[in-house]
Amino acid sequence: MSAAPLNRRALIGGAGIAAVALATPLVAGAAPATPQPSRFASLIRANEAAVHRFNTLPEYLETRDRAAFEAEEERMHEAYRLAAYASPTTWPEFACWIEHVSDGGHSAIDDEDVERLLAHTRRLAKLEG
Repeated sequence: MSAAPLNRRALIGGAGIAAVALATPLVAGAAPATPQPSRFASLIRANEAAVHRFNTLPEYLETRDRAAFEAEEERMHEAYRLAAYASPTTWPEFACWIEHVSDGGHSAIDDEDVERLLAHTRRLAKLEG
């Protein structure tokens, strides 16, 4: 018994139909919905952007334009504070929060941060039931 010869046209046609089936939702504007970042995630990203901006300021800014330097420094500190006081909504965000307030594990957290850490832990555990 011999195997039936493969029909290249059928293979290409089948692949073409599959490609059309996959591409049709994208072409029709039905792109998959991307979840909106949480407020916490947005604040963490804003902090990262503020740190990057501060770290890329011209080296001479502090000596040539002290007011501008201090304004940038305050902008970075405010972004840090907003993220530090934000409430993580998931355990991965909680881990990110700990990393944020401990400077990536490079420094100890203060008593106020410990109180918030415990409050976040209780709240997230309660959400899980």
